[in-house]
Amino acid sequence: MVRTSIPKLTMALFLLGVGGTQSARSAPAEASAIRTIVLRPTPGPSLRIDFDYNFRNALPPFEHEPALDAKKTARGVIPTVPPTPLVRNITDKVLYLKADHGRDFSEGSLVTYKSRYNGHVLFEGLTVCTEQESLVIPYTINLYTYETGCAGWFEVESGWAGEFDLDGQTWTLGVVDNLDGRIDGHDLLYVRGPSKLMPVFPAADTLFFGGHTFRLNLAFESIDSAVIVKAALTELHPEMGELSVKADGSRHLRLRSDRLTALLDDPAGTVALPAGSYRVEDCLLCDEQIRWAAPKFVECGRSLSVQPGTTASLQLGKPLTSMVEVSRDRNLLRLGYQLVGAGGERYSYYNWRNYPSFKIYQGPLRIASGTFPFG
Repeated sequence: MVRTSIPKLTMALFLLGVGGTQSARSAPAEASAIRTIVLRPTPGPSLRIDFDYNFRNALPPFEHEPALDAKKTARGVIPTVPPTPLVRNITDKVLYLKADHGRDFSEGSLVTYKSRYNGHVLFEGLTVCTEQESLVIPYTINLYTYETGCAGWFEVESGWAGEFDLDGQTWTLGVVDNLDGRIDGHDLLYVRGPSKLMPVFPAADTLFFGGHTFRLNLAFESIDSAVIVKAALTELHPEMGELSVKADGSRHLRLRSDRLTALLDDPAGTVALPAGSYRVEDCLLCDEQIRWAAPKFVECGRSLSVQPGTTASLQLGKPLTSMVEVSRDRNLLRLGYQLVGAGGERYSYYNWRNYPSFKIYQGPLRIASGTFPFG
């Protein structure tokens, strides 16, 4: 994300929901200056929201639905506030969307969308909104579903972002809301500095980057008939510790404690972090040969403690090792594949051209072979 004035970079992220009192307790530090940033509408990184209205979750017909006799149909709602009803005409590849949230399809605003196939059935550019008292918050989403029924996921494509200056460098703070009109731990936050964008999901409580610590308040407002997000950053001064990082092949490292999320850009060497106990939440690897299909972080069971006056250590990233766990139940042999990093963390590797594979030999005779699923 960014290089700070500390050697080799440090960035940590603490995000606040809307509860200022709770955040003050969780990050007891002297507050000083407050800066305000206006985040304006802009496309952001996609936020995925899963849905399933099949089988026992199937919805009964809405009032006065379009006449779709002999057509195969399915129903669902988009989780705006209030919810946005939809009817899918599976036969004709059409989606009927009740944009005004009403459940009577004979009145009000009814919008139709046509699908295309993109690995799944895709309805693009759906325009929906959430009503927050007198404020109407607009969103643009894509809907992915399966060929039959009503299950899949929404991708929220719209967001809000704004630039600000810190120590002579330009930064961008952005957020993608999950359609409910509140900025909290269910939303996606992202920061862009001199380096690349780094999304953070779920959003946490406080923000540290560029050698500064901020408590962050985010709220929707209206300015000149436009819906914006106002971000208030209150600078704090927590106790600091040091972390010695060895993360070969890593572009970004994300750590999370109960109080904050810490992002390290090009992590290597000794960096300064607010004191606390951390767990590894993400390690983004860079492979110049296969950027489109680099291994993706899954999980890491390690935790570490960064305390004032001490230097903790952390090793992650390359080299990656393919490991197979073998278990046997009578004449059934189970093989479990894992791609493991230098710190014991696990990755998934979606390389469509080169599946992980295995061969079993009895002496010189090969008796079995196959490939593992991705994951």
